[in-house]
Amino acid sequence: MDSIDHFEELSKAIAKTIEEHIARSKNSAGWPQELKHPVLRVDAFLEDQGPDHDQDTTPSRPLQVASSTIDLAPIFRARSTQRATDQEPRGETSARSSGDESEPGSPRRRGVGKLRVANTQSFEEDVTEHQRQIATDTRNFPKRRKIASDKFVFRPSTLDKLIIGIWEQLHGTLDLNPQIISEQYNMTLPVSSSTPVINEDTAVEIRGAGPALQTDAFHRMNTLCRKVTQASRVCRSIEIVVQAKWIELFEDKVQTSIAAAPHISKTKHHKQAFVEACQDFGWSEKELRNKIAIWRGYREVKDAAGWVALVFAGMGIYRFCKYRVEFTKEAMKRLQNLRTRFEVAADTLQPHWRQLLSIIGESSRLQYAGHPHDWVVSEDGAQPVLLRSTYLEREPFFEFEQLEESIIDEREWRGEDPRWVPQSSAVVRANGNSTYVCAVCDQTQSDEPALNSCYCFPNLFGCVKRRPPPVQIYRTNKGQNNGLLALAPFERGAGIGEFVGLITKGVRHVDVMDSATATTNYQIWQGRQGNFTRFINHSCKANAQFSQFTWLDTQHVVLVSKGIEAGVEISVDYGDRYWAGLDKSCLCGESCCRYRRAHR
Repeated sequence: MDSIDHFEELSKAIAKTIEEHIARSKNSAGWPQELKHPVLRVDAFLEDQGPDHDQDTTPSRPLQVASSTIDLAPIFRARSTQRATDQEPRGETSARSSGDESEPGSPRRRGVGKLRVANTQSFEEDVTEHQRQIATDTRNFPKRRKIASDKFVFRPSTLDKLIIGIWEQLHGTLDLNPQIISEQYNMTLPVSSSTPVINEDTAVEIRGAGPALQTDAFHRMNTLCRKVTQASRVCRSIEIVVQAKWIELFEDKVQTSIAAAPHISKTKHHKQAFVEACQDFGWSEKELRNKIAIWRGYREVKDAAGWVALVFAGMGIYRFCKYRVEFTKEAMKRLQNLRTRFEVAADTLQPHWRQLLSIIGESSRLQYAGHPHDWVVSEDGAQPVLLRSTYLEREPFFEFEQLEESIIDEREWRGEDPRWVPQSSAVVRANGNSTYVCAVCDQTQSDEPALNSCYCFPNLFGCVKRRPPPVQIYRTNKGQNNGLLALAPFERGAGIGEFVGLITKGVRHVDVMDSATATTNYQIWQGRQGNFTRFINHSCKANAQFSQFTWLDTQHVVLVSKGIEAGVEISVDYGDRYWAGLDKSCLCGESCCRYRRAHR
């Protein structure tokens, strides 16, 4: 009986589905029109094709699993009536409509019904089909140029500029390795194109070297300039650190003198130490006094934000400590909350920076190892924790691998990249390479600097080595677990990073990025592998968006800024498909929130 019931249920399901499809279809020109009573008969069979379609083995006898008959006469009859109504002249229709309402006393006329058989039937989509699937934004990239506003705009304060400068130095390209100072200063200058070159054989003075020698000289000078700049930057950091340390030792000297001779006033002890320092420096008292005022500022910044703030502060700290515009308790408290966050970025991005501290006798041991996004920081200055520890309550075996580029799921795609986008504008050159044109800026794309003209996202694509952007994973206070914090401002239209992970398909009921080319649908899953874009939270008033961008012949999903200030959380709009039927409430807290659940 169970098999018979199953046979009937399957037959009814197939018949209902086909009937709904035919009813929704507006074009029936392909059906024979001479049939008086059309009936569609459908039979379904189950058979064993074998493990390999190429085998010559004879398949087993098919088993009938469903059989149904669908009466199409009512559907075709309704369509013919509808077509006749649509083709009726407008004048005749209006006359009939005006004649339906007869005047009192006139003979009663037969009414003409207004109801018609509906062309389409209601069809409700399963809202959970695309649940938790994030969609890319199909709109254009945000424009980089902002419209000038007549309203007053608050400029960043001196403290804000100092903090942003530290973050930019931490994520910059300078190497603060102390060995740079003593490495390359013995490098000889390259031969200039204007330097006379003597040919010993002919004793003729040659003005200007050949192109090969000029190219070599240019690259050697680039190397020398880079190393000198880095060495100068290292020396600047050492200078600030030593000067802050000198203030500590100067105050210790004064306190030691006071303890040895307490009957002498503190002012005299201070004066005595000050005079001794002037003699050692060879400076006047006025000159040293002016410098001490700035060095004390270095010391105060160090006490609040640690040595890391002095090493990576750059030139901005001099102005900050000279004018002391924002040397308040609130400013020092703010720097204190940033101390551990600075150290996480410095230890993971610039692992040699603590070697500078050995010059003044401080420890050079790193406190935070690994990838910069393996650590979760807090805005209140709490001790950073490993990323894995923030998920152990829900996933005891949670592991996450940081990726630079997406990887292909071999089981689903068998080595092929579904992101491949054939470009009709690609031109094959004589050397076999193809030239691609950007669909956004209409410029030539190439990984070779001399050939590339596309600068849509210069920090992500082209002849560039990607570096971690100035962002950190932090612990949110709105119940969203982790989030992504912008450490420096991102201008409107700038690319923050690429959404990378496992390129796969068929993933459901977990957070996953849905994307597609003109020929293939694919998904990017970041459950176990990915980068910082995995931790971007949803907001109904997002300040960034996911956009598709094709570089050469491969489609990428890029996180694009809509204009983000330093110190704010980066957010995107997941879209309606993500929230459809999801038993989850939006926690963005915006007044325009669209997915806030009343029972939450």
